[in-house]
Amino acid sequence: MPEYEYRAIGRNGIEIAGHEQADSIEALTLALRKQQLTLLRAKSQKIPAISQSVVLPFLSELSPLINSGIPLDRAFQIITEDCRDAKVSGLAGQLRKSIKRGESLSGALVQLGRFDPLLVALVQVGEASGKLQEVLGILERYYQDAQKIRRDLMASLTYPAILALVALLSMIGLSLYVVPVFKDIFADDKAHVLPFGTRILFAISDFMIAYGWAAAFILAVIGAGVVMTILRNDAANRKWHAMQLRLPLWGELQAKFAAFKLAKALSIMLIGGLPLPRSLEIARPLLTNRLQREGLEDCLSGLRKGEPIPQAINRIPALPVQFSRYIKLGNETGNLGTNLSKVADILQEDFNNRLKSMVAILNPLIIVSMGGIVGFMVISILLAVFSLSDVH
Repeated sequence: MPEYEYRAIGRNGIEIAGHEQADSIEALTLALRKQQLTLLRAKSQKIPAISQSVVLPFLSELSPLINSGIPLDRAFQIITEDCRDAKVSGLAGQLRKSIKRGESLSGALVQLGRFDPLLVALVQVGEASGKLQEVLGILERYYQDAQKIRRDLMASLTYPAILALVALLSMIGLSLYVVPVFKDIFADDKAHVLPFGTRILFAISDFMIAYGWAAAFILAVIGAGVVMTILRNDAANRKWHAMQLRLPLWGELQAKFAAFKLAKALSIMLIGGLPLPRSLEIARPLLTNRLQREGLEDCLSGLRKGEPIPQAINRIPALPVQFSRYIKLGNETGNLGTNLSKVADILQEDFNNRLKSMVAILNPLIIVSMGGIVGFMVISILLAVFSLSDVH
């Protein structure tokens, strides 16, 4: 819930300033009216986002303590005093202060910063059901799995990215510093005997030396313009997100990753006791593709109208067939949460395998492309040398 800094005027005509939490300006106005205050102006205060790099170690510290039967207040004190991570110990210290004021853990999390909605919702479920220990353990495993996926993704894509960067810098360096040296060897009166490939290479080198910075600037401006158009133009944004789902290999990979995150989050919430519509609302931010988010909204609308769960879920585009199959099985057996947990594991393994396959294809493609371009440059210069030898 956002917090507002406001200025209001009371019935006595005195202007006062204060802070108040409210869902919106309208809600703030009504809350102040109950206090016999008239809102003059309000400004939403930025609530800091708490990253998962802090949440995971915090849960790893908290969950074992709670499972050992230690009260929340004492658990937070232990983490504050013993944890070497300043961010984790600071978070525990702030939560302890809120708990000592009589607030619930979920309420303290909401006030402290912008946590993952899944974390707050499940903590609320755990508090209401008396199963906070189990919920914290489930959340710890979930964030560990999510961190492992991110690490695997980064590890798989780092090498191709470095390889592509080195290849690009090598070609630029050859064009700017190596090719001009060879070009000076050939006299202008012999330029007509140079092979066609060599003349192309020299022309590219001359262009990069003369207009390289200007070309890079123009490309950067065009790129920025395309990005701004995608971000601000509704039609362009929709086409961009639709194109991502249709891309070969990458589109399927993106869809499987989104389905894995959705299945994992829904399984945790359903097993925790949340109803499916509420679980889908909380899981909405996990879908980064606009078309899929819109499909989820259609799914929620269908569920509220009494549409069968498998039919409503199919409104979300590009979901893998395994996801739909296990949704149908879970609906038939009444174990939707358990079936979603199974399909999440299947999708995770499938995603990892396909990612490895894509990287296995990408690496040789980059190497062959780099070798082909560098080979073209070397062969063009050698042919020029041979052609001059033939003239003499």
